[in-house]
Amino acid sequence: MLRGAIFDLGDTLIHLTASPDLIRESRIRAVCDALRENQVIVDFDDLKREYVKLHEEESEYAARTLEEIDVEKSLPKLLDRMGVETKRRPDTFELVKRFFGLEVDSWTLFPGIHQMLADVRALGLKMGILSNARSDWAIREITNRLDIVRYFDAIVTSPQVGFRKPRPEPFREVLKELDLNPSEAVMIGNSIEADITGARRLGLKTIHVVFGDDTGEKGADPDLTVYAVSELAPAVKLLARRL
Repeated sequence: MLRGAIFDLGDTLIHLTASPDLIRESRIRAVCDALRENQVIVDFDDLKREYVKLHEEESEYAARTLEEIDVEKSLPKLLDRMGVETKRRPDTFELVKRFFGLEVDSWTLFPGIHQMLADVRALGLKMGILSNARSDWAIREITNRLDIVRYFDAIVTSPQVGFRKPRPEPFREVLKELDLNPSEAVMIGNSIEADITGARRLGLKTIHVVFGDDTGEKGADPDLTVYAVSELAPAVKLLARRL
């Protein structure tokens, strides 16, 4: 029996309206401005070089180990590399909020998401979000700003758990919070590797969403694939009938 639906967030329910380059520049500018407000003058290009280097190192490590590196831990490392004295640093949490400022405001819903979530909710299912991210705060800020948090019984993020999808730990945590067995849930997401393969390994049903270009990822085959938001609720309903 299908009792729950778990959704990925980025490129499943929402998409970015700002370019990656613009977001990267805004992150570095936020750190630079926060330091200058604390009378710490740093060269923007030097800060950018150290940020890019650290980001590449952490991205490689996360891809290899599937451990999540929270930005709350990453930013102090960046300031260490810039030689900023601890007593002259801005508050880490406030810096995280500034760091993600443009990005949080640049995520928008795919058309029809509110109606789709209401339709899935009307099926009587428990609903959750399971998202890979660098900041738990940013995910919760985005879902609140876009007014979708009200549809969900649980929101679980990789920094909250310490591991990224497709590792089993994030899936187990959201299932625990929803009080579901794997066989009672469907995972809905755009990534074959992170969402579909990870979920299938634990015994969840899966729906692959392709609302833009297909990434061509290899991995486990989904139970269903949908190409429009309007197809999602009927797909969930179809899976529920099969179980």
